Amino acid sequence: MDEGWTIIVTSDHGLLVNEEEHFPLMGDPFGINAVVMDELGYTVLKRDENGNPLHEIDWSKTTAVASRGNHIWINLKGRNKYGIVDPANKYELEDKIISDLYNYRNEDGKRIISVAMRNKEAALLGMSGEECGDIIYWNSEGMNRIHGDSMSTYTGYFDTTVSPIFIAAGAGLKESFVTDRVIRQVDVAPTIAVLGGVRMPKQCEGAPVYQIFNEEF
Repeated sequence: MDEGWTIIVTSDHGLLVNEEEHFPLMGDPFGINAVVMDELGYTVLKRDENGNPLHEIDWSKTTAVASRGNHIWINLKGRNKYGIVDPANKYELEDKIISDLYNYRNEDGKRIISVAMRNKEAALLGMSGEECGDIIYWNSEGMNRIHGDSMSTYTGYFDTTVSPIFIAAGAGLKESFVTDRVIRQVDVAPTIAVLGGVRMPKQCEGAPVYQIFNEEF
Protein backbone atom coordinates (compact mmCIF):
# COMPACT_ATOMS: atom_id res chain seq x y z
CA MET A 1 0.00 0.00 0.00
CA ASP A 2 3.02 2.27 0.47
CA GLU A 3 3.48 1.99 -3.29
CA GLY A 4 -0.08 3.05 -4.05
CA TRP A 5 -1.63 -0.38 -4.33
CA THR A 6 -5.25 -1.11 -3.48
CA ILE A 7 -5.81 -4.49 -1.83
CA ILE A 8 -9.14 -6.33 -1.63
CA VAL A 9 -9.57 -9.48 0.45
CA THR A 10 -12.81 -11.37 -0.09
CA SER A 11 -14.33 -14.85 0.10
CA ASP A 12 -17.35 -16.73 -1.16
CA HIS A 13 -18.35 -17.60 2.40
CA GLY A 14 -17.29 -16.97 5.96
CA LEU A 15 -15.92 -19.14 8.73
CA LEU A 16 -17.92 -22.25 9.50
CA VAL A 17 -15.70 -24.47 11.59
CA ASN A 18 -16.62 -26.43 14.69
CA GLU A 19 -15.62 -29.67 16.37
CA GLU A 20 -19.13 -31.10 16.32
CA GLU A 21 -20.68 -32.67 13.24
CA HIS A 22 -24.36 -31.95 12.87
CA PHE A 23 -25.84 -32.97 9.56
CA PRO A 24 -28.78 -30.85 8.41
CA LEU A 25 -32.10 -32.36 7.40
CA MET A 26 -31.87 -30.46 4.13
CA GLY A 27 -29.11 -28.61 2.30
CA ASP A 28 -26.29 -31.14 2.63
CA PRO A 29 -23.87 -30.48 -0.25
CA PHE A 30 -22.38 -33.94 -0.51
CA GLY A 31 -25.24 -36.10 -1.71
CA ILE A 32 -28.99 -36.61 -1.92
CA ASN A 33 -31.12 -35.01 0.79
CA ALA A 34 -33.46 -37.97 1.07
CA VAL A 35 -34.80 -38.03 4.65
CA VAL A 36 -37.30 -35.17 4.52
CA MET A 37 -38.21 -35.76 0.88
CA ASP A 38 -38.85 -39.44 1.68
CA GLU A 39 -41.06 -38.52 4.64
CA LEU A 40 -43.04 -36.18 2.42
CA GLY A 41 -43.42 -38.89 -0.21
CA TYR A 42 -41.51 -37.26 -3.07
CA THR A 43 -38.24 -39.22 -2.98
CA VAL A 44 -39.11 -42.87 -2.41
CA LEU A 45 -36.32 -45.03 -1.00
CA LYS A 46 -36.21 -48.77 -1.49
CA ARG A 47 -36.68 -50.86 1.65
CA ASP A 48 -35.16 -54.10 2.91
CA GLU A 49 -37.18 -57.10 4.06
CA ASN A 50 -37.70 -55.43 7.45
CA GLY A 51 -38.94 -52.18 5.97
CA ASN A 52 -35.77 -50.24 6.70
CA PRO A 53 -34.78 -47.66 4.05
CA LEU A 54 -31.87 -48.48 1.79
CA HIS A 55 -29.45 -46.01 0.22
CA GLU A 56 -31.15 -46.47 -3.12
CA ILE A 57 -33.92 -44.46 -4.78
CA ASP A 58 -36.96 -46.12 -6.31
CA TRP A 59 -37.18 -43.97 -9.44
CA SER A 60 -40.42 -45.61 -10.53
CA LYS A 61 -42.17 -43.92 -7.58
CA THR A 62 -40.04 -40.79 -7.09
CA THR A 63 -41.55 -37.50 -8.27
CA ALA A 64 -38.83 -35.14 -7.01
CA VAL A 65 -35.34 -35.32 -5.56
CA ALA A 66 -33.28 -32.85 -3.53
CA SER A 67 -29.73 -33.16 -4.80
CA ARG A 68 -26.64 -31.61 -3.25
CA GLY A 69 -26.95 -28.09 -1.91
CA ASN A 70 -30.30 -26.36 -2.10
CA HIS A 71 -31.77 -27.66 -5.36
CA ILE A 72 -34.87 -29.80 -5.89
CA TRP A 73 -35.46 -31.40 -9.26
CA ILE A 74 -38.79 -32.68 -10.54
CA ASN A 75 -38.43 -36.20 -11.99
CA LEU A 76 -39.77 -35.04 -15.32
CA LYS A 77 -40.71 -37.18 -18.29
CA GLY A 78 -38.72 -36.38 -21.42
CA ARG A 79 -35.94 -34.67 -19.44
CA ASN A 80 -34.85 -37.14 -16.80
CA LYS A 81 -33.80 -40.70 -17.56
CA TYR A 82 -36.38 -42.24 -15.24
CA GLY A 83 -38.87 -39.36 -15.36
CA ILE A 84 -42.45 -40.13 -14.31
CA VAL A 85 -43.97 -36.64 -13.88
CA ASP A 86 -45.97 -35.29 -16.81
CA PRO A 87 -44.65 -31.80 -17.72
CA ALA A 88 -48.26 -30.58 -17.62
CA ASN A 89 -48.31 -31.34 -13.87
CA LYS A 90 -44.94 -29.75 -13.07
CA TYR A 91 -46.23 -26.36 -11.87
CA GLU A 92 -48.83 -27.89 -9.56
CA LEU A 93 -46.29 -30.33 -8.11
CA GLU A 94 -43.79 -27.54 -7.45
CA ASP A 95 -46.47 -25.62 -5.58
CA LYS A 96 -47.28 -28.64 -3.41
CA ILE A 97 -43.61 -29.33 -2.62
CA ILE A 98 -43.02 -25.71 -1.60
CA SER A 99 -46.08 -25.77 0.67
CA ASP A 100 -44.99 -29.04 2.27
CA LEU A 101 -41.50 -27.73 2.90
CA TYR A 102 -42.87 -24.67 4.68
CA ASN A 103 -45.13 -26.88 6.80
CA TYR A 104 -42.40 -29.38 7.72
CA ARG A 105 -41.08 -29.23 11.31
CA ASN A 106 -38.09 -30.91 12.90
CA GLU A 107 -38.17 -32.87 16.16
CA ASP A 108 -38.08 -29.58 18.10
CA GLY A 109 -41.14 -28.30 16.26
CA LYS A 110 -39.14 -25.73 14.28
CA ARG A 111 -39.53 -24.94 10.59
CA ILE A 112 -36.38 -25.96 8.72
CA ILE A 113 -36.96 -24.09 5.46
CA SER A 114 -36.81 -20.31 5.37
CA VAL A 115 -37.43 -19.65 1.67
CA ALA A 116 -38.47 -21.91 -1.21
CA MET A 117 -39.29 -20.75 -4.73
CA ARG A 118 -39.47 -21.83 -8.33
CA ASN A 119 -36.47 -21.59 -10.62
CA LYS A 120 -37.75 -18.50 -12.45
CA GLU A 121 -38.51 -16.74 -9.16
CA ALA A 122 -35.05 -17.49 -7.77
CA ALA A 123 -33.56 -15.43 -10.61
CA LEU A 124 -34.12 -12.43 -8.34
CA LEU A 125 -31.56 -13.95 -5.96
CA GLY A 126 -29.12 -14.97 -8.68
CA MET A 127 -30.23 -18.61 -8.79
CA SER A 128 -31.93 -19.73 -12.00
CA GLY A 129 -31.34 -21.35 -15.36
CA GLU A 130 -30.83 -24.90 -16.56
CA GLU A 131 -28.09 -25.70 -14.06
CA CYS A 132 -30.28 -24.82 -11.08
CA GLY A 133 -33.07 -26.97 -9.68
CA ASP A 134 -36.75 -26.59 -10.49
CA ILE A 135 -37.14 -25.43 -6.87
CA ILE A 136 -34.48 -23.54 -4.92
CA TYR A 137 -34.69 -23.49 -1.12
CA TRP A 138 -32.74 -22.02 1.77
CA ASN A 139 -32.63 -23.36 5.32
CA SER A 140 -33.98 -21.39 8.25
CA GLU A 141 -31.46 -19.53 10.36
CA GLY A 142 -29.76 -21.89 12.79
CA MET A 143 -30.53 -24.90 10.59
CA ASN A 144 -27.62 -24.23 8.26
CA ARG A 145 -24.04 -25.43 8.41
CA ILE A 146 -22.49 -24.68 5.00
CA HIS A 147 -22.39 -21.90 2.42
CA GLY A 148 -25.18 -22.18 -0.10
CA ASP A 149 -27.79 -23.83 2.11
CA SER A 150 -28.98 -20.56 3.65
CA MET A 151 -29.01 -16.81 3.29
CA SER A 152 -25.52 -15.36 3.71
CA THR A 153 -26.67 -13.12 6.57
CA TYR A 154 -27.64 -16.07 8.79
CA THR A 155 -25.77 -17.61 11.68
CA GLY A 156 -25.71 -21.40 11.68
CA TYR A 157 -25.14 -24.35 13.98
CA PHE A 158 -23.12 -23.48 17.10
CA ASP A 159 -23.18 -19.72 16.27
CA THR A 160 -21.05 -20.15 13.14
CA THR A 161 -21.52 -17.88 10.15
CA VAL A 162 -21.39 -18.14 6.38
CA SER A 163 -21.38 -14.39 5.84
CA PRO A 164 -18.69 -13.58 3.23
CA ILE A 165 -15.60 -11.57 4.08
CA PHE A 166 -14.85 -8.25 2.37
CA ILE A 167 -11.88 -6.13 3.41
CA ALA A 168 -10.40 -3.38 1.26
CA ALA A 169 -7.59 -0.91 1.85
CA GLY A 170 -5.29 1.38 -0.09
CA ALA A 171 -5.46 3.99 -2.79
CA GLY A 172 -8.93 5.37 -3.55
CA LEU A 173 -10.57 3.98 -0.40
CA LYS A 174 -11.74 5.51 2.86
CA GLU A 175 -9.75 4.70 5.99
CA SER A 176 -11.25 2.99 9.06
CA PHE A 177 -14.67 2.89 7.42
CA VAL A 178 -17.38 0.25 7.83
CA THR A 179 -20.32 0.16 5.44
CA ASP A 180 -23.76 -1.25 6.19
CA ARG A 181 -24.16 -2.23 2.56
CA VAL A 182 -24.42 -5.94 1.82
CA ILE A 183 -21.51 -6.49 -0.58
CA ARG A 184 -22.06 -9.36 -2.99
CA GLN A 185 -19.52 -11.35 -4.99
CA VAL A 186 -20.84 -9.79 -8.20
CA ASP A 187 -19.97 -6.34 -6.80
CA VAL A 188 -16.24 -7.07 -6.55
CA ALA A 189 -15.38 -6.91 -10.28
CA PRO A 190 -17.13 -3.58 -10.97
CA THR A 191 -15.55 -2.10 -7.83
CA ILE A 192 -12.09 -3.08 -9.06
CA ALA A 193 -12.92 -1.72 -12.52
CA VAL A 194 -13.84 1.71 -11.15
CA LEU A 195 -10.74 1.86 -8.96
CA GLY A 196 -8.61 0.85 -11.95
CA GLY A 197 -10.17 3.45 -14.21
CA VAL A 198 -11.46 0.92 -16.75
CA ARG A 199 -14.97 0.10 -17.93
CA MET A 200 -16.99 -2.49 -16.04
CA PRO A 201 -17.33 -5.97 -17.57
CA LYS A 202 -19.87 -6.05 -20.41
CA GLN A 203 -22.05 -8.68 -18.71
CA CYS A 204 -21.59 -7.26 -15.21
CA GLU A 205 -24.50 -7.99 -12.86
CA GLY A 206 -23.15 -6.20 -9.81
CA ALA A 207 -22.48 -2.58 -8.94
CA PRO A 208 -19.44 -0.70 -7.60
CA VAL A 209 -19.31 -0.34 -3.82
CA TYR A 210 -19.31 3.46 -3.99
CA GLN A 211 -19.69 3.75 -0.22
CA ILE A 212 -16.06 2.79 0.38
CA PHE A 213 -14.52 5.18 -2.19
CA ASN A 214 -12.84 8.32 -0.82
CA GLU A 215 -14.11 10.41 -3.70
CA GLU A 216 -16.99 10.42 -6.16
CA PHE A 217 -16.48 8.80 -9.54
